[in-house]
Amino acid sequence: KYNGEIGVISLTSFCARINTVYITIESLLKHCDGYHVVLVLSSDEFPNKNGELPKTLLDLINDEKIEILWVKKNYKALKKVAFTAHKYKDVPIISADDDCLYTCNYADELYKKSLEKPNDVIRYNMYNKNNNWQYTQGPSTLYPPKYHSIIFEQILKDLEKNKIKDFMNDDSIITN
Repeated sequence: KYNGEIGVISLTSFCARINTVYITIESLLKHCDGYHVVLVLSSDEFPNKNGELPKTLLDLINDEKIEILWVKKNYKALKKVAFTAHKYKDVPIISADDDCLYTCNYADELYKKSLEKPNDVIRYNMYNKNNNWQYTQGPSTLYPPKYHSIIFEQILKDLEKNKIKDFMNDDSIITN
């Protein structure tokens, strides 16, 4: 359950990774203390919802270590942040990927950087040895509350106008 944590870490998964996503989540829980973890899943992909999830994931849900946020349509990678931002409007949303093992509290590093630049979207550059910060979107990104409604509304508008490219080949938003 959300208990006023500093922020929310949000990730999504799909059928091919649902049996291993618990490993990623456990690494987040171990290293990112003080953050609420939300896994966003599509009921189009998992029609029986929790009935189709592996026991390893259900144990995390039942122990209230994570929250599952169900959305109807499978918006692929877009559902990771948009729907979480819509639900948790007043705290930073920090993205995570379901195929990563987290070995540090990257969420806390992003949060501390956001205190210096509270209006910026901040991406953690995990591959830079000098720990440089980049202020762009991408994996491991912090979205400050001021952008939550904008993100949610823009994604819904783009979906309605069919301006989003097929995500099977490319995880980028394409607008005409």
